[in-house]
Amino acid sequence: MNTAKPHDNTPRVLLVNLNTYDQPYPVYPLGLAYIDGALRKAGYETRFWDARASRGPVGESVAQFQPDYIALSLRNIDNAQSHNPLSFVRTLSDCCATLRKVTRAPIIVGGSAFSLFPTELLELTGADHGVRGEGEAPLIELLAALRENRPTTAIPGVAWNETPHSARCNKCAAHLAGFTAEPAHTPEILTPYLASGSIIGVQTQRGCPLKCCYCAYPYIEGRRSRYRTGAQVVEEMTRLRALGVRYTFIVDSVFNTNEKHLVDVCEALIAARLGMEWECFLSPRGLKREHFALMKRAGLRDIEFGSDSFSDPVLAAYGKAFTYDEIRQASAYATEAGVNYGHCLIFGGPGETPASIEETLVRAGELSGTYYFATIGMRIYPGTPLWKTHGPPATGETPEAYLATPRFHIEPPLTVESICKRLFDYRKTAPNWVVGDPPPAFVVTMEKLRKRGIQGPLWEYIEILQRYQSSGTR
Repeated sequence: MNTAKPHDNTPRVLLVNLNTYDQPYPVYPLGLAYIDGALRKAGYETRFWDARASRGPVGESVAQFQPDYIALSLRNIDNAQSHNPLSFVRTLSDCCATLRKVTRAPIIVGGSAFSLFPTELLELTGADHGVRGEGEAPLIELLAALRENRPTTAIPGVAWNETPHSARCNKCAAHLAGFTAEPAHTPEILTPYLASGSIIGVQTQRGCPLKCCYCAYPYIEGRRSRYRTGAQVVEEMTRLRALGVRYTFIVDSVFNTNEKHLVDVCEALIAARLGMEWECFLSPRGLKREHFALMKRAGLRDIEFGSDSFSDPVLAAYGKAFTYDEIRQASAYATEAGVNYGHCLIFGGPGETPASIEETLVRAGELSGTYYFATIGMRIYPGTPLWKTHGPPATGETPEAYLATPRFHIEPPLTVESICKRLFDYRKTAPNWVVGDPPPAFVVTMEKLRKRGIQGPLWEYIEILQRYQSSGTR
C-alpha cells in the first residue's frame, strides 16, 4: 500500500541525524534543531529522521515524506579515543548509498564532522553538496539556488563535487555567521532523547577566541564570538521546560569567554525563575567568587573545567592562557559556591613528560570533592596548530589519511599503553576518575535512574560504582 503523502507546492526537506554514539549519554541533535528552525522560518516543510529516536529505516521516511531535498548531519568523525578508536565515517557513506537507491532528491551533508573534512567527505559519499560551518543561512541560500536552477558554486561555505573525485569548498562568510533562527525542538525527537538520558543542549554563543593547540572549535565556528541575549536564552529554556526538560547543558565551547555575556544570561535566568538547572564548560581564567555565586543563583549545578593539565609547562605548550594556580582558585570558588565540578585532562600532548604526568596526578589529589575525566593523546584535527606541526603539513601525508584512520599525537617517549597503564593503576585508589568512556555499570545504573525521572550528568554515581568495584563490594 502506498502511504506517501500527496505533494503540494511547499518544498520539503528531510533532516537526517546519524549519530548513535551514546557515551557517556546520547547527544541530542541541537545543530539540526537549528537547521530545522531556519528551514521552517523560510517556509519549508520539514521532517526529522533520527537514527536513535525514529521508528523504521530512513528509506521508509523517504517513501512516506517524498522530500525534495535531504540534509544529513555528521556530528563526530570518530570517538576521539586513542586507546579505543572508533570511526563514524562509514555510517555516513552507507547512508548516502542507501538514499541514492530510493530517491533522486539532492543530498546535502553538513555537521561539525563534515566541516573538518568537507572535500574529502563529499568525494567519499558522493553527496551532491555540503555545507561547512554554521549551516542555517548557507543552506537556505543553497536550496533557493537549487530551486531556481541557479549556480551554487559561489555560495560561501558550500561544497560541491566538481568531478566525481574532485570536490571543492568555499570559505565561510562572516555575514552568514550567527544566530538567524531559533531551534525547533520537536517532542517526537526531544522526548526519546530525554527518556534515554540525554542532556538537552542550549547554545548561548558561537565562535571561540581561545588558542588551544588541538581544538577545532575556532576552525568550525570561527574565532569571532556571536552571542544570543539573555532574553533569547530564557525564551528557549522556557520552551524546553514546557517539554519536560528540567536540566540543560550550555554547550558553548567556553561559557565565560565574555564577562558581560555571562552576567546577562545569568541575570535573565534569575529574573525568569524557570526552575531549570544547568551545566556548562568553563575556563579557569578570570573567574571570580562573585561569578560563581551569580551562576549558582541562575541554576548552575555542574561545571566541566577545560583544564587539560595541572602542569604549568604543559599548559603553556597546549596553548592555555592560565596556570595551575588559577585552576586551584577556580576549584576553590566552585566548592565554596556548592557547585559540582570536574576537570577534563588530556595526557600525552605536546610538552608532556612522565614527570609532568606525575605532577598532575599529585596536584589532582590535593583538590577535594571534584571529578576527573581523562583523555589519552590529542586527536589531530585540520585547522589547529597541532595539525600544522604534526599533521599533513609536517608529515607530507594527505588529509584523507587522517580522516580514514584517527590520528593522535602522543609526545615521545610516552605511548598510549604507558599512559593507560599509569592512569588505570592510579584510578584503583581514585574512584573519582574516569579514563575514556564511563564504566559499563554506570551506563546501566544511569538508565535505571533516567526511568525514575532523574536528570543531569550523575557523576557521583561513577565514583560510587568504582569505589565499590575497587573494594570488591557486590
